[in-house]
Amino acid sequence: MWVFCGGMFRSASTLQFQITTRLVKDAGVGEQIGWIDAYRFAEIQRTHTHKPGFKVVKVHVCTESIQAEFLQDNALGIYIFRDVRDVFSSYLKQRQKSFQFIWNEGFLETCLNNYKIWTTLPNTLVSTYQRVMDNPPEEVLRIAHHLNLDINLEECQQIADDYSLESQQQRIECFRKQLLQTPLNPNDHREIVDYHDEETLLHMNHIDSAKRGRWREDLLPEEVALIEEKVIEWCNQHSYNPSLFLQKSNALLSTSVEL
Repeated sequence: MWVFCGGMFRSASTLQFQITTRLVKDAGVGEQIGWIDAYRFAEIQRTHTHKPGFKVVKVHVCTESIQAEFLQDNALGIYIFRDVRDVFSSYLKQRQKSFQFIWNEGFLETCLNNYKIWTTLPNTLVSTYQRVMDNPPEEVLRIAHHLNLDINLEECQQIADDYSLESQQQRIECFRKQLLQTPLNPNDHREIVDYHDEETLLHMNHIDSAKRGRWREDLLPEEVALIEEKVIEWCNQHSYNPSLFLQKSNALLSTSVEL
C-alpha cells in the first residue's frame, strides 16, 4: 500500500511526511521511500511494488500514474493546504527568486490544479495548515487513524514534541553544518537551497516563518492584486479574506458603476 504525502508546497507537508513515517516505522508496518519526482513514479513503483506494508512517499504533484494507485485501492493520501498567498510568499523566500520568476513558472496554477486533484481522490486525509499548527498532537492522531494504527494521546504528544518548530530548527542547523563541511560533487548542479537531508527531507532554509498572513508583509500591493485576481474565488471558498488593497479596489469599482 502506497502512502502519498502530497501536500501543497510550503504548507507543512514535510511535517506530515515526518509524522507518517514515524508512525509507520514505530509500528513496524512499512518503510520510508522519501521524496520522489512524481513524473518518475513508475520507476519507483517497479522497484518497490512487491515490498510488504506501507511505502511512504513525499510528492507535491499528483500524476496519472499516482492517481491510478488510488483508483485501484492501493494508496492512501495525506494532504495539507494553506492560504495560497502565504504559499507564494514562503516559496519566494525559500527559492530565493524574484516574484516575476515564480509567477512565470505558473506556480499558482500548479498549486490549485493539484489541490483539486488531491482533495477529490478517495482515501485521502485533508488537513489545513491552521489546524495542524494549532494542534499538532491532534494531527498525529488523525494520521494514525487514517493509517488504521493504534496510538494513545501520550504518544501523540511525544511525536508532536519531537517535531516541534524548535526541534525542526535544531535538525536544520545540524544539517547545515554537515553540508557546509562536506565537499560538494562538482557534477551536481543543484543550487545550495535544493539540497536536503535524505532522512527528514529538511532543507537548509526550510523554515523561515510559520506565521499566517505573512503575505501582507512580504508582498507588494500590486503583487497581491495579481495573485488575488487568480485565487480570490478559492480564498473565499476557504474563508481566507481578501486583502484591504483588493477590497478598496472593488469598492471603488462598485462606486464608479453606481455613478
